[in-house]
Formats: sequence, C-alpha cells, structure tokens
Amino acid sequence: MRSSPSPAYAATAEAAIWLSALLVSLLHVLPTPLSPVTDMVCEYALGRFPHLANTSFLAIALAALTLAVSLRGVLPGGPAALTGLAGLVVTALGAAVLPFFVTDPQSPPSSPHGTIHLVAALLSMTSLTVAILALALRFRTLPRWSRLAPSSFVCAGVMAVSLVPMLLDLWPGLTERILIVAGMCWIGMTARHLRTGGPSR
Repeated sequence: MRSSPSPAYAATAEAAIWLSALLVSLLHVLPTPLSPVTDMVCEYALGRFPHLANTSFLAIALAALTLAVSLRGVLPGGPAALTGLAGLVVTALGAAVLPFFVTDPQSPPSSPHGTIHLVAALLSMTSLTVAILALALRFRTLPRWSRLAPSSFVCAGVMAVSLVPMLLDLWPGLTERILIVAGMCWIGMTARHLRTGGPSR
C-alpha cells in the first residue's frame, strides 16, 4: 500500500481550478469584442488581456496534474483508474502547451502555432472527458468513492454532449464554455473531496 500524498496536492488542485475559473469569468466582464456564443475562450489571448487567459490555461494544467498525483496516492488501481489518471496527465500537458502556441484568429488555423494550439486544446478537452468517465466507472465500484460517481457521470456526459456541436462549429463558443465549466466543476469537486478528508485506501 502506498502512503497517501500530502493534502497539499488536493488543495493545490482546488485552488488552481478556481483561480482559472475566476480569471475566465473576469475575461467575460472586461471590455473585449468577443462573443461568448461564437468565440472560443482561447481567443481572449489575442486581445488586450493575454496574460489573464494564459494564466488560466496554466492553472488548469496545474489543477489536473496535482489532482492526478493526489488521486494516485489514494485510489485503488485497475484499468479504469489508470485510464483516468493518464487522462488527467494528458489534460495537464495539453493545457500547459496553450500559452506558448497562441491560437489563430480564424478557423481552421493557418499557422503552425495555431495548429499546435488547436490540437493541444482538443486533446486536453477530450482527455479530460475520458478521464472523468473512467474515474466515474472506478468510483462506482468503491464504497468510499461511490457518492462521487453520479456527479462524475453527469459532468462527463455534459462534456461529451458539448464536444459534438463544438467540433461541428455550432455555437462553438457557448458549447466550449459549457464543456469547460463542467470540467472545472468536476476537478474542484473531486479536489475538495480529497482535501476535506475524502476516502483513502
């Protein structure tokens, strides 16, 4: 049996994801020409407040990575758990790339850095959706984790449903924001559960 990591990992994940949520919310009230219905969140990095947008991306990366570390210390293994933890790591890697390869103002991207940004963003969002679903399946089988399973399935379902119209360019800004909110809520909820004395092996 591995010893549990410090609760600091879970606290870091919780703080980082709510920092990201705060920054994204702030970007929506600051004066920008972007529409939350048609424009993607990453386009805020092209405007007057790129540091806020880029910091929010890095905060998501930190939250996903520290949550993976925290869960690894307390969650019993198995294919679903390993899939979920790997998905969180890929989510973190994808989000960490975003500030360094800025999106293009048009879609589809026309530059190498725009293409890298698009691939990293899609990989991060898809990986988080898969991670939440896999971990929900694992939570469901464990008495001490089962109460997290229903909300995890809901978050994964909302993200999966939102991903389809986003990829089809139907209200891409709105559907992306729904996906992001669901993912943030799940990370925050799971991190809080761990930080406040959630189940251990």
